[in-house]
Amino acid sequence: MTVNNPLTLPYPWWYEIYQRIKLAPWWFSYKLGLSKQALLQDKIVELAVDIGLQDLWVKSVVKFAITEFSKKGLGPDYYGYHNIDHELEATYFTLLIANEFSDRLSKDDLYYLFLASLFHDFDPLKDFDRPNEDSVEWFLRNNKSIVRFVDYVDLSLDIVIAMIYRTAFPFKGEVKEHALSRMDELFTNAGIPKDDPRREHYTWLGWIVSIAERVAGYAMRDYRGSMELAMKNAHALGWHPATINREAVKYFNIMLDEERDMLDLILSSVPVEYKERFYKNVNAFKEAYARELEAREMILQGLIRFDVRVEGNNNGNNCSDSCINSLLKIHKLLPLQLRMSDDQFISTLKRNDTLLITLRKVTNDSSSTGAGGGECYRDKDGDGDGRDDDVLGYSKGGPLERYRLRRGTRDENRGKRNTIYLEPISIDYAYWGANGGHLLRYSFILEAKRRGYRFLTAYAHRSVIEERIAKGEPIEVVCKYDPDRFDYYRYDLTRVDENQLSREIEYMLRGSGLRVG
Repeated sequence: MTVNNPLTLPYPWWYEIYQRIKLAPWWFSYKLGLSKQALLQDKIVELAVDIGLQDLWVKSVVKFAITEFSKKGLGPDYYGYHNIDHELEATYFTLLIANEFSDRLSKDDLYYLFLASLFHDFDPLKDFDRPNEDSVEWFLRNNKSIVRFVDYVDLSLDIVIAMIYRTAFPFKGEVKEHALSRMDELFTNAGIPKDDPRREHYTWLGWIVSIAERVAGYAMRDYRGSMELAMKNAHALGWHPATINREAVKYFNIMLDEERDMLDLILSSVPVEYKERFYKNVNAFKEAYARELEAREMILQGLIRFDVRVEGNNNGNNCSDSCINSLLKIHKLLPLQLRMSDDQFISTLKRNDTLLITLRKVTNDSSSTGAGGGECYRDKDGDGDGRDDDVLGYSKGGPLERYRLRRGTRDENRGKRNTIYLEPISIDYAYWGANGGHLLRYSFILEAKRRGYRFLTAYAHRSVIEERIAKGEPIEVVCKYDPDRFDYYRYDLTRVDENQLSREIEYMLRGSGLRVG
């Protein structure tokens, strides 16, 4: 039976105590001013005071936001894109712009920009990670603390919410029509006549927040951090993981092509290091997509072939030390919330009940090292780092009983030793979209079947699971999670035809110029 959104089920009496203990290290680091959130909070408060906002009021509002997001499960450990880090980055970036425009804005404008940016995604019980402005409006109106904050500085909550509707993305089609219709009603409620230029002005301020919240994370992080952000954004927007580079380029092009004037205005208002980092990261995504297309073309031309291998030797060891080094690097490409610690990851590689399958590149000037023997590749580049570019990705898992599942996931097969758990698959960025993920997953399913497991379970984005079910895969959704839509599913291995799946893998490899190792 499918369980819908266990994160919203009533907590047991002990859970709040457990959460306090679990969050204690982060809470102490936050209180001591050492966490990322505390550092951003200090920057926001300092900048807000510089442009004339009330010191104690700003501190109270920011602390409230951090506390509320963390209590509602949208803190730094939340897998989705729209967490407290995103809210704080958007707010800081918006205030940088407001500081540059301070001579053109009223004091009320500055307060409106601050509140709209800090609470533009405040939707603790949203049905999915992508923002829902209607739900945000409901929560803002029904949160007594937020209403008091707005009233204290004598602002209109209707105007704050109208500006938030302008952050809807993409601002076109039905999304735009709904937002503009609701904004029109809100401005009327705020007592602003239809022909009053303030309507256009507040819409413009909302546009500033819209661009700022989309740019901030990519301007304030390095490429690795930006890629992790893009993975979360892909999750929020429902992109298939294999299309992240392509869709990220499209995402940036909307601003670069359709909103260029506002983008230029905003980037000219922030420190030059942020502007340079933003464009550096945008170019890095474009280069990554170009490398992805180049890799696909080389595969189609037969210049690159792939090995898909079941690793392991007679002693039960899955990998040599050099193999571990390479896999650990690929493991770190996963978003933080999906990663194990380095020690945990290495320990799983050394367990004899771990199933590990690697995706490896074989070019015309290199040769396969051969399956088995526990070595993924040789350090052919000779740089002494114990790794080279042969290992491109992996799929890995083991008995369900070895794993701790998300809160609310209850699997009736735990303890029966009949289920294998598939961890998140990881592949080198340049080889996304080249069927590597499909090959690793199908190969894992086939080997799990051969090893006598009856079921395979894993977490995946809801849209990905629905796509697989539509294709006829024997999948049952066991537990649904909102808002991040990262659901737990069960794959019935008893319904897998080994010969048919083997032929399917062979066909995929031949059709792409690849081969099984």
